[in-house]
Parts: sequence; structure tokens; C-alpha cells
Amino acid sequence: MKKFYRSAPMIACAALGGLACLAGASVATADDESPRILSYSDMLKLTQPTEDQLEAAREATRKYKDINVAVADGFIPGSPDVPGEGFHYLNPARVSCNFDPAHPAVLLYAFLPGQTQLRLVALEYLIPFACMPANGPPPEGFAGNLDVWGNDEPVPFWTVNAWLYFKNPDGLFTSLNPRVP
Repeated sequence: MKKFYRSAPMIACAALGGLACLAGASVATADDESPRILSYSDMLKLTQPTEDQLEAAREATRKYKDINVAVADGFIPGSPDVPGEGFHYLNPARVSCNFDPAHPAVLLYAFLPGQTQLRLVALEYLIPFACMPANGPPPEGFAGNLDVWGNDEPVPFWTVNAWLYFKNPDGLFTSLNPRVP
């Protein structure tokens, strides 16, 4: 059985259709290639199917390092700056009952220390409670049991983050990243 956590992911603005939470935020076109972002314990536990899913996610989302490309593809500002996560950009068309690593519903961007432009740091996946009730078991997402799904209300979704673009010392799939201000 998958594990799940309870800590407010703070994407209520996005989930409830907020469109103008981040007007005027500066943007980045980071062209640096991110190394594999895993804690040592995660590296010991990843299976080949998980690796394959992560590579599919990386391939499909690398273009969103340029936030302008994300906006052109339908991602909209959905939250103020959330400590430990950053700004959430939601693509409502990607919210689905089915988990697809190559199609996250939310992209997380943050102003990192010493930077003046937003940088893509993580992906967030959403499964609506209408598909998988909050009082039931968490969704099957990434292969294995490392992904940790949350189901906090008032946001009516199961959620999981994948820190593919900025190292999270607490783990690849943890909710918050202590390195994100």
C-alpha cells in the first residue's frame, strides 16, 4: 500500500480557478541541464520502471524551464509563493483521473537564492477526490512505493510532487523542499 502525508500543499487558488495570483512575476529561460535529483536513500530504492517514468516526465517537461512556454501551453498562475514549494502553475486540462508521469497538472517555479528569475523546480500531479475519495487509499502513481501522496482539504485532490529540477534533500517525492525559500 502506498504511503500518504497530510501537509497543506497550498494550491487552493489554482484548484479553485484563480488566474491572477502572480501577475507581473519575472520569468527565466534556464537552459542548464539538471542532474538527477535524488536523495541517497531514494537512489537505493528506485526501480527501473520508476526510472523510466521519471525520464518520461523529464523529457516531456524540460521545455517548461522556460515559463513562457508553460504559459503558452495552458499553465496559469495558481498560487502565491508557497514556502518550501514556490509558485504553482496549473493546467486545468491536465487534471485527470489517470496518472501520467509525462503530463503533470502543476509546475512549481521558485525564486532561488541569488536568482532574480523564476526557475522550474518540481512537477506536481493531481488526482481529484471525485476519482479517488480522500478517505480511500492513495492513487497508484510512480512505480514502487516512494511517491508520497497527500490529500489535504480544502484542495479536493490527491497530490504528489516530483522534485526533478531542484534537489530536495528530504527526497524526490516529498511535499516540501527546505531549499526553496
